[in-house]
Amino acid sequence: MLSAWGVQGDLIRQIASIEGVDIPDGNDAPYDWYVERFKHEPAYDTLLAGLSGTTGGRQVLLRSYFEPDETEREQGLKQPADAHRALARLVADGYIRVIITLNFDHLIEDALREAGLRPTIIRRPSDLAGMIPLHAQRQGVVIHLHGDYLDPDSMRNTPEELEEYEQEVDKLLDQVFDEYGLIIAGWSAKYDPALVNALKRCPTRRFDTYWADPYPLSTAATELLEQRQGTYVSADADRFLTRTAHAVTALAERNRTNPQNIATAIATAKRELRSDGPAINLHDTLRREAARLADYPLRTATADVPQPDLEAEHERRLTEWEAEAETLAALAAVTAYWGTDTTDRYWFADVQRLATVTWGTGQSALNDLRRVPATLLLHSAGLAAVAAERWPLVARLLTGPRAQDIMRGVDMPAAALLGPETVLGLRTSAARVHGYLKPIFTGHVVANESAFTEAWERFEYLRLLVQEDAGNYIGTPHLLVSGMRGEYRPLASQWLERELASGDQHPLLHAGFLGGDLDRVTTTQKTVDSQISAWVDQNDSTTSRVISRSGPFYPDELS
Repeated sequence: MLSAWGVQGDLIRQIASIEGVDIPDGNDAPYDWYVERFKHEPAYDTLLAGLSGTTGGRQVLLRSYFEPDETEREQGLKQPADAHRALARLVADGYIRVIITLNFDHLIEDALREAGLRPTIIRRPSDLAGMIPLHAQRQGVVIHLHGDYLDPDSMRNTPEELEEYEQEVDKLLDQVFDEYGLIIAGWSAKYDPALVNALKRCPTRRFDTYWADPYPLSTAATELLEQRQGTYVSADADRFLTRTAHAVTALAERNRTNPQNIATAIATAKRELRSDGPAINLHDTLRREAARLADYPLRTATADVPQPDLEAEHERRLTEWEAEAETLAALAAVTAYWGTDTTDRYWFADVQRLATVTWGTGQSALNDLRRVPATLLLHSAGLAAVAAERWPLVARLLTGPRAQDIMRGVDMPAAALLGPETVLGLRTSAARVHGYLKPIFTGHVVANESAFTEAWERFEYLRLLVQEDAGNYIGTPHLLVSGMRGEYRPLASQWLERELASGDQHPLLHAGFLGGDLDRVTTTQKTVDSQISAWVDQNDSTTSRVISRSGPFYPDELS
């Protein structure tokens, strides 16, 4: 892809060709010829006007420089590079808010959108009016300081055009350079005096500055870096930004509970549960983790965020909750599997405690996330209890802890409100919880993945029965089903039917599951099975797929 100077030079060569002039090689040759011929500096608007008389024609000219044709797309040309995608990762993770680009292309925006973000784009000074404040931006702000190729009048490249910026642009730059740290890559500081001056007039050094360049910095760049007391990095933009994104990810993972530490904690808990005396350390760790999560800042963090930022903020909070709840989920699983009525008291009350939250104003999706620790705790302990066939504990988990349905203003079993689809708010919520718990269980609590899948199927199906019995809508299930159109049925339903064949003496019913009423259970089963079958049929139709299987599959394979 041509540089801004290269694009301008090529446009001048086209004008010269029309006049029958062949300009010699050299970066400055087209510029020199143009000034000599027309007695004024070249500018994009006048160059384009000389080549096309219509706005559409001028845009077609510029598109050829910045948008790939079919061959270029196959070759990976004019598409986001490693540096663009690394920037997108850093924006998605909340480490970068503002990107100032001197390029006319849309590669940064394309990379951000690939990452599922909807950035705010500033192409000209008038775009700054009414812009959401920088501190409230969550999906990235891209400032095309020298303009955008789809808006030719905004494009600037000549020394005169780069001598000074509009007052509102200078004001924005002053704010960015004062309030944010800087990563500078791909800029020499030689040809943009207005930007150099903006950096020079910033008196503060609040945050770090890094300047990446594979070659020694120019004198002007060195002076600016020294003024900001920054750090020079000998690397190109692709290498530096990619390594930075990897390093940030690694540090974030280190802040999560180390998987090896989880394995050690599980092994220690097992030893304590096998000992003759009370498992004091396990008790204290469970109490400490539950108390920490109950007081964790996300429990009361504002849910009032701008709609464009909601998706990224939702993912950020969910990921943070998953990391913070890992130890509690793992230790509760171990205790529910190998424990007793005595050790159940170490964690049981925390299901209700963590399910009890205060709703604030703002986005309901973010308010719902406040129950994520309760959902993970309920499922972790419930799966373990099912795997250990501790049916009284399973029944107590599903019917004992209570929580309030905020929308309906009624109290009900917490299990009916802690479904993944209700709390996580994603189309694949249940699959996400399934994937989250699998490494905690497999090899640590149950022998293999097959045993984990069986425990998941059975507990989640029982929980869906409680949810239906409470009158709550069943969302996207993550349960193995088998059958044909109109006759799909969860495998767990067939399992429960076999379990209850002996009547109301089954430990589940005896412990009070759905009131210990066999008819109530079977009626609810039929309703849930019918809803799941209809859901599969609907998605089958939506995706125009023909499904006819006797073997099991997950319904969300269809979506």
